Amino acid sequence: MCAGRCGGAAGAEGRARAVAVAVALAAALLHAAGPARAEPAGRVAAQAVGRTTAQAVGRVAAQAVGWATAQAAELTRQAEARAAAGETDVALSRYLEAVRFDATYGPAYLGLGALYERAGDLREAERTYTVGLDHVPGFVEGHRARAALRAREGRRGEAIADLEAAVALRGDDAGLLQELAAAYVAAGALPAALGVARRLTALAARAGDAGPAAAARTQARALSVLVAEADPVRAGGRDRGPVRRALAAYAAAPARGQAGAPRREGR
Repeated sequence: MCAGRCGGAAGAEGRARAVAVAVALAAALLHAAGPARAEPAGRVAAQAVGRTTAQAVGRVAAQAVGWATAQAAELTRQAEARAAAGETDVALSRYLEAVRFDATYGPAYLGLGALYERAGDLREAERTYTVGLDHVPGFVEGHRARAALRAREGRRGEAIADLEAAVALRGDDAGLLQELAAAYVAAGALPAALGVARRLTALAARAGDAGPAAAARTQARALSVLVAEADPVRAGGRDRGPVRRALAAYAAAPARGQAGAPRREGR
């Protein structure tokens, strides 16, 4: 009897141990698998939060930039009105405040520089244009304003450098090219002026503007006569080879194309 009872007890104890081991094993497996399942979800959540935060920051930054630019534009408008009314000190304060709101707002630098020029402070005006050029990307009008100031002071080389920089940024601006050509002529750089005049001719012809194209051709021909031997196309007299003779004929009559082609000479 004891053997039966003892055997039954031993069997029960064995089953209990087996159940305990199974429970412990299941708990260990769950503990090991839990982080593995939770970690990707955590990463996904963190990435989603990061994206949302970045988007929110981007929206806030864009709104802040837009607001600052709007403030700068309004202050510049006020400054222009005050300057026109002769209230120079108030206009100066408004322009400076506009630049503080948005350091990349070009019109504020132009207005401030012009205000200094009217007051006779050319050094501060030039410094204003230079600061604007340091802060405003592609500031063509800043180059033009500084070029005009430098030209008035007789600093032709520096004025030309500014105009060349402006043309490099906006090469199809006919008015800007005319300014550069005039600056070259004033400096005695006629071959460079001729190059710009030919560029103007090509631009006007491509745009189909008959009047400007004719004016540009006339200017190019006049400069070509003045340049004479310094012109790399026309220089060298009659004995300059068929290629240069053809180029010279085209330079003399670019609109007619073949009309000005030279006659073949006998051998």
